[in-house]
Amino acid sequence: MLENIRIMFENFYEQNIADYLLSLHQYPIKLILLIIDITIVVFLAYKVLQLVKETRAWQLLKGIVYLIIVTALSGVLELNILHFILTSVMTYGVIIIIVIFQPELRRALEQLGTSKITKFFRNR
Repeated sequence: MLENIRIMFENFYEQNIADYLLSLHQYPIKLILLIIDITIVVFLAYKVLQLVKETRAWQLLKGIVYLIIVTALSGVLELNILHFILTSVMTYGVIIIIVIFQPELRRALEQLGTSKITKFFRNR
């Protein structure tokens, strides 16, 4: 089983990461865009976590992260029935997240719509 995991990671590296790194070497502008992209995503993730951490939704977010980790592990360990059930639940996850986090999403959208963009991103 460990040999299968090793082979899977090697194939993933060769097919995805190695080719992408080669394209970054050939086109340096892609590296700059990648750095900008990663910086923006990390900043937005930090702000979302900062916004959620002040609410009860923090516990729900941790539960969702645990669910994602268990789903990934069930796939790697080939626990087929559990993986099927968790993957089926994850299919509707976006709708569930919208329903669960509705108050926080509404507050964030209100802040974004009623004030300057800089006020939305400032520290509280």
